[in-house]
Amino acid sequence: MEFSTVINVLTVLTFIAAIFFLIYFSVQLKRVADSITAFLAATELKINPVLKEAEETLKSIRTVSDDIGSVTSSVKNISGSISELAFKIRTFGLLTDGIQNQLSVRISALKAGIKAATGVLLKREKEGGF
Repeated sequence: MEFSTVINVLTVLTFIAAIFFLIYFSVQLKRVADSITAFLAATELKINPVLKEAEETLKSIRTVSDDIGSVTSSVKNISGSISELAFKIRTFGLLTDGIQNQLSVRISALKAGIKAATGVLLKREKEGGF
């Protein structure tokens, strides 16, 4: 056999081997692609319920947060009302103290007036009448 024939045979065998390896690599690549596709599909099936549950949980958290905001607003309103009531009670207490002081002064003055008038009447009666 000639050297060029041997090279041609080797070239053809190398070409056939390269085609065989390309076909084998393509088949393996298809298997890997199918495996990845199956893995992604399985992962999607597992993740979808988790995502849906997470979404529902977030909605629940948002609802609870809104409820907490509403309760906080109500507590602020009640606190404001209690503060206003306490202010009115303090004001009423100050007014009653003021009225009590005024009444005390007037009663003392009335007592003093009655005492003085009684003293004058008793003195005139002792002196001989009116």
